[in-house]
Amino acid sequence: MAAYNKFQDYTEQLNKGVHNWSTHTFKAMFTNSAPLASNSVKADLTEISAGGGYTAGGLTLDTVTLTETTGTAKVTIADEVFTASGSVGPFRYVAVYNDTATSPADALVCWFDYGSSITMASGESFTIDFDPSNGLWTLA
Repeated sequence: MAAYNKFQDYTEQLNKGVHNWSTHTFKAMFTNSAPLASNSVKADLTEISAGGGYTAGGLTLDTVTLTETTGTAKVTIADEVFTASGSVGPFRYVAVYNDTATSPADALVCWFDYGSSITMASGESFTIDFDPSNGLWTLA
């Protein structure tokens, strides 16, 4: 499983109301340049080139759920499967950001490190495995 990393600015922006996990659009973008924990917006990252079915801006995360039970909030995201229609990559990191946020624009949430660069050939699939039992994050 890929290593989860939180962008430091995410906690401040969450508390300022920048992120609404119930109504905003969140995306996952591929990059082969190591993100820094101090990055705060999508423009701080270097996205891979569009092509092979990968579009600029990344994949829209369709099933994002915020739940609360006895004072603990949890965000879960359904696994995303991307199938290449041509060569894609290389990429090593998948960064999640808020595509709806405007101030700051495209605020970053977290990234996953897959440990080595991945290049996909046409027809190959890549699954972003969002851990459903632990969720993307919890807040108690």
